[in-house]
Amino acid sequence: MNTTADRLSRWTPSIFACALVNLALGLLLAISGLAWPETPAGAPATLAMVHLLTIGWLMLLMLGALFQFVPVITGRKLPSQWFALATLVGVELGLASMVCGFLALGGNALAAVLLPIGGSVVVIAVLTGGAALLVPLMRKRPRPLSAWFILAGLAFLLLTVLLGLTFAFALTVPSAGPLLALLLASGVAYHVLAGLGGWFTLTAIGVSYELLPMFMLAPHERGRLGKAVLWLGAGGFAAALAAGLAGALWPLRWIGVPEQAGRLAIVLALALYLVDVARIYHDRRRRQIELHNRAAVGAFISLGFTVLLAAWAAAAGRLAAFAPVLVLLFLLGWLSGLGLTQLYKIVAFLSWLQRFGNRLGRAPVPRVQDLVNEQRAAGLFALYFTALGAAAVAVAFGQPVATRAALAVSLLAVLLLAREYARAWRGYYAVDRSSGPSSGTTTLSRIKGVHP
Repeated sequence: MNTTADRLSRWTPSIFACALVNLALGLLLAISGLAWPETPAGAPATLAMVHLLTIGWLMLLMLGALFQFVPVITGRKLPSQWFALATLVGVELGLASMVCGFLALGGNALAAVLLPIGGSVVVIAVLTGGAALLVPLMRKRPRPLSAWFILAGLAFLLLTVLLGLTFAFALTVPSAGPLLALLLASGVAYHVLAGLGGWFTLTAIGVSYELLPMFMLAPHERGRLGKAVLWLGAGGFAAALAAGLAGALWPLRWIGVPEQAGRLAIVLALALYLVDVARIYHDRRRRQIELHNRAAVGAFISLGFTVLLAAWAAAAGRLAAFAPVLVLLFLLGWLSGLGLTQLYKIVAFLSWLQRFGNRLGRAPVPRVQDLVNEQRAAGLFALYFTALGAAAVAVAFGQPVATRAALAVSLLAVLLLAREYARAWRGYYAVDRSSGPSSGTTTLSRIKGVHP
């Protein structure tokens, strides 16, 4: 008989908590004026902010979700729960070293030690977590579509962290060699493409292909459209990165052709994905859409607007000018927005598993929905996406003060959402509802382990 311990990733809640702290710290750096938008993209504080948001927030969020998610879709356990803890500790220690190293750039010899050491620790942590995820993924036959997306994402994750480690050495060891200097000069964009695109986006698509149909009671099988998204997306990122990195090292006249073909395939894959998402919403059997999936529409709109703006900017030759807006919408609108909305359901579900999973059928238990307050959280999601939209407009018009103000509002929304996640984890609303005079959950006050 399966127990709650078999179904719950022990360290995933801690990983989510650390990820949210890193998100708040990254936004604080932007709001404070120490980092972008008040300083250039290559400024030390901006580099620290970017890595807090990417490694500290999105990477930990993705890995934490996958430690819970992969055993579910494969039907096989991770080799050990301790792999998740080792990944969390390694990423946090490595990230702390990297952030301090970035802040020490500009003549401080400390950066030459902290950056490569921190980068190396992050690589080791990623290899640890990736190895744990690969065991059940490689043993699963046949693999579902979502598993293929995750495998592709993990491959790009490895490339991302290796490129990042290379840049860390190039920044701190000038004598490391001419190839590193060439990569540092023109390869940062491909580091971003591998991370935000190949790793984060492909993984987010794969996870959403499971979660959206699951919670909306829509058909799980994505058919040819889902496979087209996989092959166009993975193939497009691979072609663009291979050609781009090769061109950065060995300038060849023809190398731009496969790179542009890869970028076109990426745009097409994302467009088809959005069409498929609309199909999931349309074909659902659950009449009332839960809040996390209603709010996720903001993330999908951010992705769609990013794709359209990128295509227009590329055609008009203004891609570099709109790059800050595109990164903001993609990083905080699409990826962070999807992460925040799905966390709202995932945390409540994990809380339900831990507190009530083994009592089902033996004692009165609440629904997962009883662990959240959708009315309260709905306004917070609206506040977050509205603030992000205002920030994007401010960036487009070159208004750093207005951008910081909008990001401050988004941070407020994140902090209030974090409180809602904590309340769901502690069973706060379930206890509150049990105090009423009569309802199906009035006996919750007699169930041990629920604390306000």
